[in-house]
Amino acid sequence: MIKLKQVRIMFLGSGFLASNLLPFILPHASQIILIDRERVEVANYDNYILPKGYEGRRKVTALTALIQILSNVSVTPIHMNIKSVEQLIDLHRQLKPDIAICTFDNATARIIAQRYALETNTPTLFIGVAEDYIYIDWDEYVVLPSPSEIEDEVRGIREICSRLEFRGLGAIASGFAYYSFRAWLEREKKVAFIISTKDGVSVSVLRR
Repeated sequence: MIKLKQVRIMFLGSGFLASNLLPFILPHASQIILIDRERVEVANYDNYILPKGYEGRRKVTALTALIQILSNVSVTPIHMNIKSVEQLIDLHRQLKPDIAICTFDNATARIIAQRYALETNTPTLFIGVAEDYIYIDWDEYVVLPSPSEIEDEVRGIREICSRLEFRGLGAIASGFAYYSFRAWLEREKKVAFIISTKDGVSVSVLRR
């Protein structure tokens, strides 16, 4: 049996994208670090992969339980509201992740995550969804909204997050994100995708 390379992975965001991706990632993880500020709502069970009975509890706690059900991987849950790049840099110094995976749906937090990635030279895979589109890209390449665009983007994301059909985007996004992660892990290649699910599925591959 081939022994898989294992790395320390820091998830910036513990929402539905993280919950869909985690089962793929676990065999490659020596440690998982979970960062999120939110709590589980009943509606989250429409789109997330979570153990039952975690309504009202921290999302990092619920995902920790999921990881412990599926594996023996060490987990560090951090319930925190990320407001500055300095917070992430301090955590980086303490925990020393090999890679970060950003699934924040908060556009301001995604901008902070990109600054963290560039300032610490940490490979960081960004995964984002909008209605009919999935965007997966890496640290210095990822395109993020300007501050003037943030309010409109967040409103749109929150609107589609409440829809049941969002589950399909999570499943598709996790598969392509896993491909990008494996390409980095095995070949140090950064592969990005833009995926449209409007009128079928079409995929554009961006080789970085």
